[in-house]
Amino acid sequence: MKNKVLFMVVLNETELLDDLLLKFNDEVGQAATVIDSVGMAQHLSQLDETKIFSTIKPLIISNHTENKTIYSVIPEEDLDLARQTVKDVLRNIGKPDTGIMFAVPVLFQEGIREK
Repeated sequence: MKNKVLFMVVLNETELLDDLLLKFNDEVGQAATVIDSVGMAQHLSQLDETKIFSTIKPLIISNHTENKTIYSVIPEEDLDLARQTVKDVLRNIGKPDTGIMFAVPVLFQEGIREK
């Protein structure tokens, strides 16, 4: 088995989901799974002020009420391509409230079709 990684993107700008999936499919050529998710800051911003200090509430309020988590098991040699694909669609992933991406090694896999 070639070395694989679990590539994950938490996308706050959900309006870019279709563009990202289409480009990921075209460029990386791997299947991905998308799940609805909510970040901690998003959840905490909904709490009563009695549960969270009003002085820090403005720091955690997000413009997005939900996000999408995209994950895909990809060959390690495709990792740079996958990262660049996300950067091309999101334009500035370093900007707050855009999204994050990361990868972790996959120790084994079963049921994933090799391309």
